[in-house]
Order: sequence, then C-alpha cells, then structure tokens
Amino acid sequence: MDTKKVYNENAGKWLRFAPDSLSDFTARPFVFDACGDLNGRAVLDIGCGEGYCARELKRRGAGDYLGIDLSTEMISAAKSQEANDRFGIEYRACNVMEFVPDRQFDLCVAVFLFNYLGTEEMQQVFSMVRNALHPNGEFIFSVPHPLFPFVRPEQAAPFYFASNGKNYFDAVNQELEGEIWKRSGEPLHVQCVHKTFGDYFDALRSAGFTGMPEVQELTVTPELATIDEAFFSPLLNIPLHVLFKVGK
Repeated sequence: MDTKKVYNENAGKWLRFAPDSLSDFTARPFVFDACGDLNGRAVLDIGCGEGYCARELKRRGAGDYLGIDLSTEMISAAKSQEANDRFGIEYRACNVMEFVPDRQFDLCVAVFLFNYLGTEEMQQVFSMVRNALHPNGEFIFSVPHPLFPFVRPEQAAPFYFASNGKNYFDAVNQELEGEIWKRSGEPLHVQCVHKTFGDYFDALRSAGFTGMPEVQELTVTPELATIDEAFFSPLLNIPLHVLFKVGK
C-alpha cells in the first residue's frame, strides 16, 4: 500500500494534543527524555507527521526546528496547528529520500520513520542525517522492535503486524501491514518494512557513525497497565519498540 496515500487519507485521525495511540505511551515519552536538555538546540525532525513530537520538543526548549514529512495532508495539519500555536516550527512536505538540508542541526529525531524504508534507503537517510548534524550532534530514532511482528501476529488491539507466515530473517525488506489502536478503540493503519538489529547497526556504520549507539528496548510497563488494564495488559513484557541514540 502506498505510504503517502495512507497518511494523506488518514491525516485527520493522527492529529492529537495528548497521548492517544499505544506508542504515544510506550515510545514517544522515551524519545522525548532521550533528547535531554534542548535549550536552544536546533532540531531536524524527519517523518514529523502532523507535528505531535515537534510541538512537545518545542515546549521543552528546542530552538530552530524543521519538520519534514512525505504526506502533504500531514504537513497541512501541522501548519494549521502552528498558525494557532506560533511555536516557530518550520514544516515542509517532501520525500526524505530527496531532502537536502540547507543548514546544520544539533539533533535529528525520527519517530517511526524507518519502518517505511528498506535497508538501502535507510542507509541513505542515515548518511544525510550525519551530514546534517553539527560535529557534536546527536541522532535519535525509534522503530518497531524487529521481533514484534513475529511474537504477536494476530489481528487484535492494541497493536499488530501481519507477518503472513514469514520469519525474522526471510522477511527482511518486506512490507508488513498492521494497525495501531487509539485508547478510544479506533485503529490506525501502519506499515513496517522489516529489518533485523544487524541491519540497523550495519546502516549506521555504513553512514559513518562510528560510536556505539545507546539502545533501549521498549515495552508496556506495569505502571501503564494500572492506568488502563484492558488496553495495555495484553502487551506486558512483549517487545514493542526500539530506541536508538547515537552521536555524530
């Protein structure tokens, strides 16, 4: 299924101002915390969607901020909200594969972008990011955990990917369709081009990142389960996402 078409048709469903879908609770807060002290730091946000993360990072003190996304409708929603908020966020609709930065940044974030790219495309974007960062810049990104499509493939809330009988190794670079649910019960269509842990490490190295990245494997915590047992408990101790943080 065409990614741009998916998000253009569903942009309105993604617009939110508080945690709503599963990964708003189980991934994005960890991305925000990993960004640390943002005081005036310039941020490049690739795959920014309708600006949920951009708005939060601006509230936390980010300086110059550029968000890009493939979906023109997502960017339109982000710009409409920016007209009200006046955070000073610049948004551009463009394909990250064709994006050429016109300035350098202290931090690049990518929240669930690389699950839409194959290994070669991902490595190309990693190289672009490294070139876009200042000498002491940092790159933080989150992706679905590589194991997740294969430990819970049934179509059920609050999150799944259809692995269609494939396994961890033979599904590399194959697109798996899935859904992520809001706590309201509304499903959102998502996609995952499967990659292994080794693929992520190889792509970072090929792009010129030489330091060992920090890696966090993310899941539902017991604390979350007490907030909404029906929504979160089915995924206790199941690997959901991975957060990578690496310096230039």
